[in-house]
Amino acid sequence: MPETPINSPNIVRIRVTEIPLLDRIVLLGPPGIGKTEIIREKAEEEAKRLGKIFVDLRETLAKNDMKTIEDIIRNPQKYYVYYRLPATHVVPEDLGIPREKRYEARELVLEFIRHIPPLVLAILSIPDIYGTVFFDEINNVQRDDQITLFYSIVQEKEAGFDLLFSRNLKIVLAGNTSDWSSVVRPLPEPLRNRTTLYYVKPPTPKEWIEYMERKYGDEWEKACGIYLQLFPDDILKPPAHDEENFPSPRSWTECCRLIYELKKQGASKEIIEATIIGRLGSEVGAKFAGVFKVNVDINALMKTLESTPEHFDRLNTELKILVLSILASQSFEVLARFRKLFEYMSEKHRELLAVFLMIVNKESKQKLIQEEWFSKIVDKLIDLLVKFV
Repeated sequence: MPETPINSPNIVRIRVTEIPLLDRIVLLGPPGIGKTEIIREKAEEEAKRLGKIFVDLRETLAKNDMKTIEDIIRNPQKYYVYYRLPATHVVPEDLGIPREKRYEARELVLEFIRHIPPLVLAILSIPDIYGTVFFDEINNVQRDDQITLFYSIVQEKEAGFDLLFSRNLKIVLAGNTSDWSSVVRPLPEPLRNRTTLYYVKPPTPKEWIEYMERKYGDEWEKACGIYLQLFPDDILKPPAHDEENFPSPRSWTECCRLIYELKKQGASKEIIEATIIGRLGSEVGAKFAGVFKVNVDINALMKTLESTPEHFDRLNTELKILVLSILASQSFEVLARFRKLFEYMSEKHRELLAVFLMIVNKESKQKLIQEEWFSKIVDKLIDLLVKFV
């Protein structure tokens, strides 16, 4: 039976932030849109709902935190475990180390082999353990024996003769669609038929900004958020050429973290531009890099806007983004000096002002909201704030 075309109008694509955490699901979509991050966040939320302690087994083992591992084994009912592994790394021969055994009872002598599972698999097979196992890059698996192994894991939660996963574990698989990767292999019919396939699309710029605020606070380049609100289609685009990068939520995250670090180091405009294009590709990267290439006395410009807010109308898009991103990192005392500009924007540039409120540093935002004059501005933005904030 032919595979359903990925561009079929009958396929329903859900936003990555809307993914439900269910057992035996497959998430298919472009790379870098946040599938891994969302599944982990959903697992943390489920652990909280169940009143259990969330533990990322990969991180715990990387830290050699054997105290936590031992407590999980002794008191599995307290914990919710999460483990992510690229599916290409899972091969049948890694499921256990063969050990010869001998059983004698009266006249019966039985010699056999048992497989001793690795520590992670031993934990996942504890009957009382709850958690989520996330196998990424599922359709990058090329070996038939690996695919067969996933039939068993998905259908029966078994692997080999000796390993039975806890029935309280959720199995989640993820991969890319063929329009975004030249190396994917169609999932065989039996595996597809044992799962629910969800075709996912990227988060909105608003959702991406909320994620950045949750995870990084003020330690990222806020100009990215303003840019993406103005050009939402640029959050994900395929590469123009085989040898260059492309924008995705993941590459935007890395790009804005790198810009933040480079600016702290006093890097040149050329280095920042090269970094942006190296992360986002030539088309979107060059467009966004224009924000940092403007040749203008920014201090003089800010003083002009402080006294003459109407001057904001004369700025091009790149300068507007730059001005708002600079203001977003300022203290309340500095922002209070720009009262006229904010009041002017509440009349003429409401959408940009709403975006500014999404990215302004938290301490300054809290103090601004307490000011009567700013509260009046917020009242004017209430409909847009529902949309953007």
